[in-house]
Amino acid sequence: MRLGILGGTSPESTIHYYEQINRRIRQSAGGNTSADMMLRSVDFGAYCQMMDAGDWDKIEGLLANELLHLAIKDECDFVAIATNTLHKVANKAERILAQYGKPLIHIGDCIADECKAAGYKRVALLGTKVTMTEDFLKERLRQNGLEVVGEFYESEIDDLNRIIFEELCCGEVKIESQIKFLDIIHRADGVDFENGGGGFDAVILGCTELGMLLQDRQNFITARPKYDHHYGFVDSTQAHINKLVETYLK
Repeated sequence: MRLGILGGTSPESTIHYYEQINRRIRQSAGGNTSADMMLRSVDFGAYCQMMDAGDWDKIEGLLANELLHLAIKDECDFVAIATNTLHKVANKAERILAQYGKPLIHIGDCIADECKAAGYKRVALLGTKVTMTEDFLKERLRQNGLEVVGEFYESEIDDLNRIIFEELCCGEVKIESQIKFLDIIHRADGVDFENGGGGFDAVILGCTELGMLLQDRQNFITARPKYDHHYGFVDSTQAHINKLVETYLK
């Protein structure tokens, strides 16, 4: 069994994928076991430029070619994209790969599985501006039976997008950004949504770097009790990794 990962977008989360997959497999199989894995790490800067220019057709073509290379030339049995945002153009690659009998492990399905296992039905999705303002990931979650709620101000979305690209993707975790992140969630949890009342069961960290902002979260709760609320957190990175390991070990 060989796993193919398309990473680099960003390198920070890709490192986490590599480390966690191998750690989990070693824990399960014992000894010096590690994953038979092909990791293709692309130039994140080039993809950021294409995203800023709105050149998603080009990204879609590059993404499909990269994944096909992993699946066919590198002989990977299944593949994954180590980022939420690029799943915006994953459908074409998913269809092409299926023709070769090579599954794409879609991060949206993995998130939904984690939510359902925890009993979460009503979720809020946070991530990059693309992920929060477009339907590609929300719709995948809905197809898996989840209700996606949450009203976020444009300024909050912009703040999160800046924090992700200018800080987290560069390996920086600032305390003021951690506070901003939790403030955004706290405010949105109190909104009276049109489709059935305020609040949500869980917050989906729909960007593979967002989990970095939950480091030492308990310290924030101790200092600021208002953050200690009923909702849980579902980390898209960890959900994806869990499914990749499960698939690999079958």
